[in-house]
Amino acid sequence: MILAGDIGGTNARFGCYADGERVGVAELDAEAFPNGEELLAAALAELPPRTIDACCLAVAGPVFGDEAKLTNIDIAFSRTGIEAATGASAVALVNDMVALGSAVSGLPDDRFELLSGEPRDGVKCVLAAGTGLGMVVVADGKCLPSEGGHARIAPVGAFERELISFSESEVELHGGVLAWEHYLSGRGVEALYRAVCAVWGAKPEWFDAERITRRGLAVEDPVCHTTVETWAGMLATAAGGLAVTSLSFGGVYLGGSIPVAVAEFLRGALFRRRFEDAAWAADYLKEIPIYLVADPLAGLDGAHLIAAER
Repeated sequence: MILAGDIGGTNARFGCYADGERVGVAELDAEAFPNGEELLAAALAELPPRTIDACCLAVAGPVFGDEAKLTNIDIAFSRTGIEAATGASAVALVNDMVALGSAVSGLPDDRFELLSGEPRDGVKCVLAAGTGLGMVVVADGKCLPSEGGHARIAPVGAFERELISFSESEVELHGGVLAWEHYLSGRGVEALYRAVCAVWGAKPEWFDAERITRRGLAVEDPVCHTTVETWAGMLATAAGGLAVTSLSFGGVYLGGSIPVAVAEFLRGALFRRRFEDAAWAADYLKEIPIYLVADPLAGLDGAHLIAAER
């Protein structure tokens, strides 16, 4: 049996696979556990008891050698700890974007929604926005992880520059620069909402990202609607920038809980236009297809593909 895990800052999904088929899934709240050992033990307790031959855990954070630590919560894993807990003879510890990139590379096309453009071959890239913002480039089936979500944000137009100016004053309190992830994430939706309120002179409510998104989609609140619309535009710019950097003619894949929630904004002509305008002298962006990774288990299946290869 193969054990796979896709562990983010909020959701931790584990699955067991036999003969290439998923035969059990456990979904846990990652924030409810004090460490990786207890999280893994809880997952094993929920899954069917079987002998584990190989294991791949994909975590939302950088992997250095045999250890990995999540970026947004205080949970870590080690290869030796995973071997001891599972008894697996082959263990892989990878960044969660590597697992999602493996899914994009190895799963059938019908697992993904084509938002715009025409399918074509070539290098692919993935951006996933949820608790954080992850990026990965996939070339010839190999995943090249990236921390591009931590790169400085690139605003478009006077309104976005005003938003950035306000948010930079918040970030300075913590000694950092304003990066893509400060907006293109769950907490980023809330930060962007506060910035829109500040620029418009509106009083912010105590809304979380889910409520801001819901009100924005329903167009019942102009501040929330502008927040979501601006968020989608910034995602298009970030996606176009990554596509240019990696020459991802095979497609840009958008994953994570937030792109799925605001998918109607991603299917429109405005999103496509903003994507194509993301870089200078890059007319080839018009030829690059954009996909939505709506299946929440795609990353888990990608981790299974990595373990199966091991």
